[in-house]
Amino acid sequence: MKRIFLKTVRDVTGAEPIGLPAVNDALRPLVADYLKAATDAFILPKFGNLQSADIGVKTGPYDLVTVADKDAELWLAPRLQELQAGHCIGEEAVAETPELRHYAGDGYAWSIDPIDGTNNFVNGVADFCSMVALMWNGVPMQCWIWLPVKQTLYYAAAGSGAYCYRDASTTALQISQPPVDPLVMRGSGNTKGLEEPYKSAVLSRMRTIAGRHYIGSAGVLATRIAEGKEDFLMHGRETPWDHAPVDLLCREAGGHAAMIAGAKPFNAVDDGPIMAASSLVGWQELHRHVWI
Repeated sequence: MKRIFLKTVRDVTGAEPIGLPAVNDALRPLVADYLKAATDAFILPKFGNLQSADIGVKTGPYDLVTVADKDAELWLAPRLQELQAGHCIGEEAVAETPELRHYAGDGYAWSIDPIDGTNNFVNGVADFCSMVALMWNGVPMQCWIWLPVKQTLYYAAAGSGAYCYRDASTTALQISQPPVDPLVMRGSGNTKGLEEPYKSAVLSRMRTIAGRHYIGSAGVLATRIAEGKEDFLMHGRETPWDHAPVDLLCREAGGHAAMIAGAKPFNAVDDGPIMAASSLVGWQELHRHVWI
């Protein structure tokens, strides 16, 4: 396969560009159709219609999983692998077999988050989405974020921009004039995965940002950053299914995303804290303000 060099965060930070396989744009409508079919078959019929037996708990009382999560992922995984052979790093599969995550940086891999914002979904709140990304050696090449209630798709491809598809219209996403002062920025952040005393120190600084509020879905927040409606996402622990789509969509819309440690570009093999922002300068200012 032809290899090309694409502009990535590494270019902005002065490091060497990453060699990625050429983006296969033919995947864009095919994966979008699969996401829509999965949500129509398994997710939307359960929205507002869950029974107690449909809801389970993974690591704790706020880490929920539903029959819709599991069924949608099981349906999607083999179909994605038919489109492009590679590993499947699904949130629910990794919850059952954690070793699967080790393959996130091994050649082609699909990340799947069947319902991002499961707590919202369980509580009848429409702020949830289904997300897929295609990665090469841990670097996202293409991503799809489908908001089934709004029937809206967000798509990005490395070096090719970010787009919103709603009804019959297509809109190129390009963030314009984002704020760079953390105290006037809006977004969401959590410290899950951090250890004390660092966790409490970071949380205390996050709380000084008046515009920090709860959204409950990394994917929904990423779409709002890409549209210029929100300004940041801060998470204490990176996961491929959450952050591969977030990283690529935000960067291709003109924002910035990177790991907190060393401001390194996102890679799915990492598991440390990550932040996305509506601009590079905004990212840097947030880093100074929050991450000690």
